[in-house]
Amino acid sequence: MKLPKIKDLCIKLGESNKATYAVVAIAAAKGIFRPIFTLADKHEKKETKKYAAAREGLTEVVAIPTYLGVGKLSEVIAGKLKGLSPEKMEVAKHNANFLGVCVAALFVIPALASLVTKPFSKKVQNSSNAEHKLDIKENAVPENIVPKNKVSVKKPYNYVSMEGFLPAKPEITKVGAPW
Repeated sequence: MKLPKIKDLCIKLGESNKATYAVVAIAAAKGIFRPIFTLADKHEKKETKKYAAAREGLTEVVAIPTYLGVGKLSEVIAGKLKGLSPEKMEVAKHNANFLGVCVAALFVIPALASLVTKPFSKKVQNSSNAEHKLDIKENAVPENIVPKNKVSVKKPYNYVSMEGFLPAKPEITKVGAPW
């Protein structure tokens, strides 16, 4: 490829530079590569990796059309402004496109992604809960009943116990945890 062709390509891309193009390119790259990197994690369980990769991919599938739609809608709204010269109208549309993309990233995409991925999350969570159900034994002792041979010792009010304290539960810190 000759240098003038690259120069012409760069000039063409620079002339019609919108914020929408940049964020759609980033969202497409994230939609492809983040699930791949998540699935390649060797230190995580297979189910967790699948769940996290699917959520990341679904989020970006929601993000791409949302960026395009909100950016275009903001341009249309800015196009209805009266009393601007054609040059200032183009600047207003360009700025409105940028603001629309920002609003989409901050508010619209998280809300839509939550709506889309919530049924998916519940389905995955219910299937994993069904696999991990415990069998109930006939002679099991309920947890809230203290056996007679254990003596309850009252401790002074200033006694601090670190017995059940965990700084972070391991199951919460997994990749793709919904909380």
